[in-house]
Formats: sequence, C-alpha cells, structure tokens
Amino acid sequence: MNLGNTYRSQGDFRQAIEYHAQHLAIAQEVGDRAGYGQAYGNLGSAYQSHGDFSKAIALHTQHLAIAKEVGDRFGEGSACANLGNAHDWQGEYAKAIEYHAQHLAIAKEVGDRAQEGQAYRNLGSAYQSQGDFSKAIAHHAQHLAIAKEVGDRAGEGEGYGYLGNLYLSQGDFSQAIEHHAQSLAIAKEVDDRAGVSGLRASIQLSDAALNMGVALTFQVRAARQGPATGADQAPGPHSHSSVSACRDDRVREAAKWLQAAFDDGRPFAKLHLAHLTFYAGQEDAALAHLKEHLSWRVQRGRHICAGCGQTRGEDTPMLTCSGCRVARFCSADHQKMASKNFTLGGSLWDGRHKDICGVLGKWREVVNDRVEPDSCTADLVAFLQR
Repeated sequence: MNLGNTYRSQGDFRQAIEYHAQHLAIAQEVGDRAGYGQAYGNLGSAYQSHGDFSKAIALHTQHLAIAKEVGDRFGEGSACANLGNAHDWQGEYAKAIEYHAQHLAIAKEVGDRAQEGQAYRNLGSAYQSQGDFSKAIAHHAQHLAIAKEVGDRAGEGEGYGYLGNLYLSQGDFSQAIEHHAQSLAIAKEVDDRAGVSGLRASIQLSDAALNMGVALTFQVRAARQGPATGADQAPGPHSHSSVSACRDDRVREAAKWLQAAFDDGRPFAKLHLAHLTFYAGQEDAALAHLKEHLSWRVQRGRHICAGCGQTRGEDTPMLTCSGCRVARFCSADHQKMASKNFTLGGSLWDGRHKDICGVLGKWREVVNDRVEPDSCTADLVAFLQR
C-alpha cells in the first residue's frame, strides 16, 4: 500500500496500480475486509490519476460498499469524497455534489472537523465547476473557517487561494489579491516550517505564487483596457504619472510571482508572463515568453490534459485535438471542459483551449522545422491582443 502511494505521488501510475493490486490480493487472502476495502479505494485513486475515471468510480464504489458492510464510517466518508472527486473530473457535477454532501454528513456525524472542512472544500470546487459561484464561495468560506478553528495552516492557505480565484472570476481584483496575499503569506510560513520534506507545502507555495501572478496580470489587463476603477486605484485625484507608476509596480510584482511559479515547476506561468509583458507594452519580451511556452507544449506538454490540467502516465490513452494536433484530453468530457471560460468554471491557469489552438498548431509546424518562426509572428500577436 505504502509503495503504491509513493509511486502515485511520483507520477508512476502503472507501478502504483501494481502495488495496490498486490495489497488487494493479500487482504483478500487473509480475509481482511477493511483492508481490501482500503485497497479498492487506493486502486481507484491510482486509476483516477491514470485518467481511467470509469474504472476509478467502479473501485471507489466497491470501497464504499465494503465500508458500509463492516461499519467503517470513516472509510465510507473517504469513499464518498473520492467518488465525488471522480464524478467532478468526469463533468458529472450533480453526482459529485451528492457524494460530497454524503461525506459532509458523515464527517459531522462522527465529529471529524478536519474531514468536515475537506467536504466543504470539495463541495465548493464542485459548485465552482458547475458555475454556481455564490455557493462555491459560501462552501469555501466554511472550509476556511474550519481550517482556522482546527489549526490547519496549510488548509487555511488553500482556503484563501480558492476564494481568491473565485473573486477573480467575478472581476473583484481587490478581494482576489487580498486573499492571494494571505495565501502566499501562509504558504511561505508552512514551507519554511516543513523544510525540504514538505511536498504539500512546496506545491502550495508554487500554486500561491502562480495565483497571485495571474490575479495581478488580470488587474493590469483591466487597467489597460479601460479607465481605472475602484479595483485598480483609490478614489480621488491622480496624476497620469502616479497611475502609470502604480501600474508599473503591479507589472513588476506580477512578473516576480509568475517567474517564481515557473521556476518552481509551473510551466503555464510562461503563458501569463507573455500576456503580462504584452499588456505592459513589451511586445518582444511577450513574444519570447509565448514562443517558449508553445515550444514546451509541443515538445513536453503532451501528457497533460488540456481540460483538467492533470498529468497522466505515458501509457494513458488520451484524445488528441484534431485542430492543433498537440493538445491532449483524458476524455470527451474533458475536451468539452477545455472550451469553458474560467468565469463559467473553466481553468483559470490554462485558459480556453480554443483560444490558443490555432497558434499552437502553427507553432507545431515551427518546432517540426516545416515553417520559419517569423511567419507566425502576426498570429502570435493577434493571440496576445485578445
């Protein structure tokens, strides 16, 4: 079991499945019903990471049935949470909400406040996927409150991050940036405390840096596209030079966090750096960032689903976009997911695939030495102007 979990954390999903299958076989041999219920759950999670959602759901359903049979309420709650997440990734949001609500009810019944907070977080994410942002905010606020109550600093930081992205999706830049600043501060604290072994802390810090960089980039874009609003500057008289200096500060701050996220393994930060520098009037720098990002997607990003953003194993069967012939998808549902604007539940970090599909296809020809890079410049600029 532990070997399976370790291989899954390293992204070796095939090896994870093999070890969890061995755990299941041994638990069945010795008659440990609770043990092989747990093995079904771990196998389900491994298959879900592999991109096989139907198999994951079948295995989590087995875990749920065994947990009910042996009276394992904690296991039952875990199975409901996993089923909710699997249905969410499948785009089956009503089912996801149903299972997360069951997890919440069980957590309340057994008095597990930490699990109750996780259930609220999962419900918030499911409602966000569904496009119901008011319910998403309410549930993530509950998760944040419980994380504070139980002293879960990492969970608190995640809660601020979720809420920051929700406020950003509604165009409330001040609230978004304020929440992401809180998330960043906590992520730094947790990362410093965790040291080199803190994988969750390291991931949270890079996520928080990317979130802050993206939020500031959206604010810079809004300021560039129209007169400054309350979200961009305080009321009262402002000289042109003071407003420009304020925006330059935002550009520098956004670039700092996006570069930090990129350096820490968040490749999509380059895409936002391209937009940011273009909004700041630095067209050459913007094109350089964009070309680097497109080259990465053509050469090394083919195992990342353009719908859910999850990395899949090299042997995972995936759909390929017929337009650009670069983007890959876990399923037809995830291909649809990739076309959603982030204000309707799509990806904040990746954006809509259909917006980048054309230039991605053209850049594939550049990478394959079929056309000259300069022949794509007009298309790249047009993409950045959107």
